[in-house]
Amino acid sequence: MTNRSNSNRSNSKKLPTNDAENTFIGFPETSPTSFEQLALGQNVTDRAIQDSAAKWTRKLFALPAYYWVLIAQITVILPHAAHLPFWLIGFAVVSIAAQLPSIKAKFKKTAHLKRVYQGMQMLGFLLGLAGLWLTYNTAFGLDMGVAFLVLCLISKLWEMYKRRDAYVVLNLSLFVLAALFLMDQGLVTTLEVIVGAVIILLAFIALNDDGNTRGDGRLRTLGVLGIGALPLLVVLFLFFPRLPPLWSVQLSGQQATTGVSDSMSPGDFANLGQSTELAFRVEFADNRPPQQQLYWRGLVFSDFDGITWRPSPQQRQWRPAPQMPYWIENAFATVPDEVKVAPTSYEIILEPTQQNWLFGLDYPFAQRQDVSITSNFTLLKDQPVTQQLRYEVLQFAPMRIDLVLSDELRRLNLALPADGNPQARALAQQLFAQSGSDPVRYMAAIERWINQTEFRYTLSPPRLSNNRIDEFLFETKAGFCEHYSSSFTFMLRAAGIPARVVAGYQGGELSRGGNVWEVRQKDAHAWTEVWLEGQGWVRVDPTAFVAPERVEQGMDALTQAQGAAMFGDGASAQISYQQYQMLQTLRRLSDQASYYWQKDVVGYDQDKQADSLLKWFNIRSIMQQIIWLAVSAITVMAIVVFIIWQRRRKRWHPADQPLAQLSKRIGKSDKALTRQESEGQLAWLQRVAMAIDSNSEGGVDTHLTDSGHSDIVQAKIMQMRQDYRQLRYGRLSTLEISNSEYQTVLKQLKKDASELF
Repeated sequence: MTNRSNSNRSNSKKLPTNDAENTFIGFPETSPTSFEQLALGQNVTDRAIQDSAAKWTRKLFALPAYYWVLIAQITVILPHAAHLPFWLIGFAVVSIAAQLPSIKAKFKKTAHLKRVYQGMQMLGFLLGLAGLWLTYNTAFGLDMGVAFLVLCLISKLWEMYKRRDAYVVLNLSLFVLAALFLMDQGLVTTLEVIVGAVIILLAFIALNDDGNTRGDGRLRTLGVLGIGALPLLVVLFLFFPRLPPLWSVQLSGQQATTGVSDSMSPGDFANLGQSTELAFRVEFADNRPPQQQLYWRGLVFSDFDGITWRPSPQQRQWRPAPQMPYWIENAFATVPDEVKVAPTSYEIILEPTQQNWLFGLDYPFAQRQDVSITSNFTLLKDQPVTQQLRYEVLQFAPMRIDLVLSDELRRLNLALPADGNPQARALAQQLFAQSGSDPVRYMAAIERWINQTEFRYTLSPPRLSNNRIDEFLFETKAGFCEHYSSSFTFMLRAAGIPARVVAGYQGGELSRGGNVWEVRQKDAHAWTEVWLEGQGWVRVDPTAFVAPERVEQGMDALTQAQGAAMFGDGASAQISYQQYQMLQTLRRLSDQASYYWQKDVVGYDQDKQADSLLKWFNIRSIMQQIIWLAVSAITVMAIVVFIIWQRRRKRWHPADQPLAQLSKRIGKSDKALTRQESEGQLAWLQRVAMAIDSNSEGGVDTHLTDSGHSDIVQAKIMQMRQDYRQLRYGRLSTLEISNSEYQTVLKQLKKDASELF
């Protein structure tokens, strides 16, 4: 009685289930599968590997599908932490933790806690919507849309009770993961997406393989899926037509991330000078200008309140047109013909800045429809740069800018606060008078005074208070480029000479490959433009007065020459210098890989695709491209299907193959005598022989007895049994298949099998 009961109970566990509806045929709905048990907060001890000595990788792949779904959420949401609100990431962590079976079980103990848990889904979603509105102050925008998508995924976790809920969560996770590419298409982001996609696929595999308590075969299944998808991915990348973006979106945040901000006061660039983060890359079509001429112009600061320099709103803007603006034509036309050179063409790949100003060599000109140029020669884009941007620039040099200075511009570039910095004003008046009121001699006098005084160039200047110019010139005498340009411009204005500050970058260095010029945040720089009669605006870099190697050789050479002294005094300076060196090396390697990724993969646009297809495949039209795409995709899929079929096709031992063919022939006459999957070859031959003997004794004539010759048939079967036993289990099984004796017996087995029936 007991045995029968246990048998029935065992058989009931094998009843088929309808996963689509999550109901159980012939089984109470109160006994769910292991996934539903975990989702309801019930422990499933028989699912885990009990062997404590098992490798951690084996334990990981043996995890139930429910845990794989939770792991997938971590890998999907964590990469978004860089651009999502802190509170939303916190809500995600709490939501994922609340889905652990041990925590769910605690909420199920009392009705009160159970109601709290059930109310968290709707309450969390509504509070999340309110939080998004308060954070972004808009219902639209790229970052707002991504945050809303993440909120939907988090909220769905609170109602994950059945297998179909897990499928919804994983499918939504794929969209959240793909949204990372809306924020950035860099190499690091791509690696994050690949890792997330692999984890999601493993979660899908585990969901469809939840009865596998050891996790065997899950990694192999993932490999089959990946290997099958990679060739198709390459085909689509090469041949699928590149479409221009249907719309453009921008981030709501406006915080600058580059080394140049929209204002400048002494101290702003000091910390950025230690950063090796990439600002932009440059690809020159012709010869690159010398290092000392690489002044990457950004913003022009004319307004000064005694502490901070800011751009003046009093500047003209010009939109791209077939012809250049008249002030560029006039500035270029005033240069003697023997000095004129053709414009230098180059392309800049700018990293995201969240600002709308661009950079270019003095003096830049761009013909993009979404880029305007100001009368101060600042390039302005219509929208902030939220993604890596490529733009072509022309450099016109030499040029004479504003040969005749208007009264308005003269007042603007002479303006100083009414009070403050009295020592600098007095020194300016003294040196200007000693120079005979000659601007050029006056600037030379300032240079001599700086060289005769113990000024030094440092990346860690002391803090300054209100009278910053006086404190720098007469007390600290240590500063970065902004200290020198700010003080020099102040002294020029104090002497009645129009001057302004230009902020941007200076110099750079060749990439490891040697074909791209890289400008980093440590190259952030500020210099002065002074207006001289008959020459217009002339660039003067006062940093060269104290550190000429900074301009002539670049920031990297200066740092190498001065070593830890650039970072201050003592042991902390030495540590900072070593960290700087290590980070610089790592950044160069990562930036080089990122460059080729952006150039050859992300930058594989319509023009590059057309050029590549024409060069490699002689494809000249979109119809040819589509035909190549279809043929290549079908070919790849056919090869993948064939390989999978070959791997899954049953492979017979040489001694088993003739018996398998014999079983098929017998099945045509009597299906009951075909060999079963779980039946051994020897047992099957014995059963066939017994069936023939039984039919012969009963006087029944069948096709199997070969017109009544049952004795001959049975004799052949006995011989086949003997030969098969020798080939598989006897002495011959230890020999190589190519052995002559082995082949003789094998041929006899094949002959008997082919002649039988």
